[in-house]
Amino acid sequence: MAMRGLLTPRLKGEFECIESSFEEDHVKESRLSFEEASRCLGTLGKDETGMRYAYLMITAIGRDLTDISVILSFKHVLFVDVSDNCLSLEGLQVLTNMPFLIMLKAEHNRITSAALKTINCLQVLRLNKNNILDTIGINQPALNHLELSYNQIYMAQLDDDDLSQLKHLELRGNFLPNLGGNIPCNVEVLYLAENRINKILSPTLSKLTHLRILHLRDNSIRKLDGFTSSLVNLKYLNLRKNKIVKFRQFRKLQCLPVLETLIVSENPIAGEETAKGEEEPAEEEEEKEDITRIPILVFLPNLKRINKAFVTAEERDEVAEVFEEKLEEIMAEDSSEDEGMTTTDVTEYTDTD
Repeated sequence: MAMRGLLTPRLKGEFECIESSFEEDHVKESRLSFEEASRCLGTLGKDETGMRYAYLMITAIGRDLTDISVILSFKHVLFVDVSDNCLSLEGLQVLTNMPFLIMLKAEHNRITSAALKTINCLQVLRLNKNNILDTIGINQPALNHLELSYNQIYMAQLDDDDLSQLKHLELRGNFLPNLGGNIPCNVEVLYLAENRINKILSPTLSKLTHLRILHLRDNSIRKLDGFTSSLVNLKYLNLRKNKIVKFRQFRKLQCLPVLETLIVSENPIAGEETAKGEEEPAEEEEEKEDITRIPILVFLPNLKRINKAFVTAEERDEVAEVFEEKLEEIMAEDSSEDEGMTTTDVTEYTDTD
């Protein structure tokens, strides 16, 4: 496959190219022939009329293709996978003329924008591992599932009207500095792992009233500000491998009425940080006690699962027995940083930690 330019962020949001840019890359033209495309067909099923049988999927991956226009000859195809090629946005646009296309997967190509022309039936779009710089101009009214992970995106700007049916959004492995921007209000599942998020902004999060799953693993979140009671459907929250230092941050999640699962392993509070170059023996790791569970249950007693394990009746009994003592202990930590905080002031606070 031809060498692709890789954009990497510098200070103040600038970008530099550590190899030649896409425009400067010399990519040998490679056209998918009708004979090759025919051999890529699969998944026999009924066509859009429901009256005839046809091949519904075409998989043309890893061929260094730059021209896939021949796919238009197979008008009954519903699913297309053209990953691991050398397609540009222009090379992919040809597929917007397919009248019944439901799923398009074009990962690891040379695509710099997801602003394809509208495809009336498109429900699933996967453009992971390209060099997409932003989310502007994505107008797919039937789209339900969108993946733009491992690109070069630094802000989510997705229009509600243009993506009114979007339920599942993945933006892992980009350069998002915060959970901000604009995310369509109907999204139910949101994956933002492996970004640079250090702040959760209420204006963005508060409108996601349908959100059920929020995945923020491997970011730089230290404070849990930004969550609001409008998140009436949020049941699963993954904060693994962030920068949470203090247990009292979890009181800020008390506003989430139906939260059931909370993942917080590999944060400083979990006591899992290992000196560089050192590894704990596997058998010790398996037996290691999860010290986060009781302190978290003090603030969030309705949780059903913390990290890998479900909350037990014994743990709930222990929380009931030590509640006052544990609450006072947690709130007393670095109390000079929380002016005016008392152990009875759990839901209303002024936080500077």
